[in-house]
Amino acid sequence: MKYSPVGEYSLMIQDDGGGMSPEYLRHCLSFGFSNKCTNSSIGQYGNGFKTSTMRLGADAIIFSCRKANSRLTRSVGLLSYTFLKGTGCDDILVPVVDYEFDPSSRNFKRIMDRGEKHFSSNLSTLLRWSQFSTEDDLLNQFEDMGCHGTKIVVFNLWLNDVDEMELDFTTDDEDIMMSGAPKIPEERAKVKRLNHMHIANRFRYSLRVYASILYLRLPQHFKVILCGRTVEPHHIIKDLIYRECIKYQPQVGTSVQVDVITSIGFLKGAPHLDIYGFNVYHRNRLILPFWAAGSERGRGRGIAGVLEANFIRPTHDKQDFEKTELFQRLETRLKDMTMEYWRHHAHLIGYQPVTKSLPPAYYTSIAATNDSSVAQATATTYARNSRAKASGVLNSCFNGGNSLNPLHVGALRDQMDYGACSLARRNMRTSLYMPSTPQQTEPCKRRNSGSMIEMRAQKRHNTNGVNVVEIGEERSSLLLCQNMMLKAECSELEAAGQTLRSKADR
Repeated sequence: MKYSPVGEYSLMIQDDGGGMSPEYLRHCLSFGFSNKCTNSSIGQYGNGFKTSTMRLGADAIIFSCRKANSRLTRSVGLLSYTFLKGTGCDDILVPVVDYEFDPSSRNFKRIMDRGEKHFSSNLSTLLRWSQFSTEDDLLNQFEDMGCHGTKIVVFNLWLNDVDEMELDFTTDDEDIMMSGAPKIPEERAKVKRLNHMHIANRFRYSLRVYASILYLRLPQHFKVILCGRTVEPHHIIKDLIYRECIKYQPQVGTSVQVDVITSIGFLKGAPHLDIYGFNVYHRNRLILPFWAAGSERGRGRGIAGVLEANFIRPTHDKQDFEKTELFQRLETRLKDMTMEYWRHHAHLIGYQPVTKSLPPAYYTSIAATNDSSVAQATATTYARNSRAKASGVLNSCFNGGNSLNPLHVGALRDQMDYGACSLARRNMRTSLYMPSTPQQTEPCKRRNSGSMIEMRAQKRHNTNGVNVVEIGEERSSLLLCQNMMLKAECSELEAAGQTLRSKADR
């Protein structure tokens, strides 16, 4: 927003939450104060608001109104680097003024708990070092806020190294960009354009894109509006194809073990996408977007994952995690997970097959419905035997409940072919070493050299004349039997999937 046609841009952030009382606004503007101690809140140190606003601009003015116990208050505070530098203050001074609604006069009156002189001093500081010249201008900022909510205006925004504003408000009317964002490649450069337009690159310079992936799960009535248009949430987990869910159980402390479900797969557009990495959330908030986690670039190309790691602590700026032993173990596990997934799935997007073995038994599958979080994935550990693996790799990502993941169909086919071929080889060995007529047993009883030669010739004859029709019928019977079993399992899984979807809907 601009407060005058010739003025500079300011960044305004407004919410319609509960607002802050005069006491709480002072706590918010105090360095190091925090009363957040629950597992659901991400704040901890009491410096986030101050450091984030000062990173965007030199000054910030805060308007907050709150209604509690029939008391309606309005408060205005100024956090100003320009003021502190201009006055040569050694201490951090934060001027705040408060107002309370008077039902009798139906006007807001000043709250002067510390005397009129103190209030007047704070008000004059606010008017001198902010964009508002009168007290009425200050109070007019509450007109669109109702009786609860907060508005923050960050002004004197910082410039970059070439004396341009770091934030670009003009390129896109519905977005706030970083200055110097790369230009969109031409249409004919399809691969470059595909990579450039992917969310993994766009979030670095587009606030709209970053806001769309910031939360793993949005509360029911919560929304973000940027430049007048609602930000549509983007769930990265829905961009994954050939998706698997893997359960990781790190040991936290001496006896506590937590379950971390990681969804991993190829991004839509692979193998043309030169993008890879894990999106690591903490308490619903994105901390590390598309983190490589030590993966080799060639082997992890196109692979992405989503997980919520509440067992490790983020740094104070919420841009990384503390480099603890738990974090290092997670990094190692994600790297191994990437290599493991590549070995079993690379051929699905056109690469040379790395291995023909089945995926590990601890792979799990989840329904590709409208689930927006990893938390909705239910982990199932399969027994380490061929039967469990054959049924365990069934992908429940049905299109209309009828189609299966091609990888898992191929794995099941390999499993059935292996069983049929094993039976055929056993039948062949039986026909080779168990003669079918009494006349063929006589040469075996004689131990002279001529009989041995004759016996070997007879074996070769039996090998060439083995009853192929009989083996084919047995193999067909085996395949039909396995087919019936798999259909039964598919029906059970579909029923279980429908039950889970009903629970998710409820």
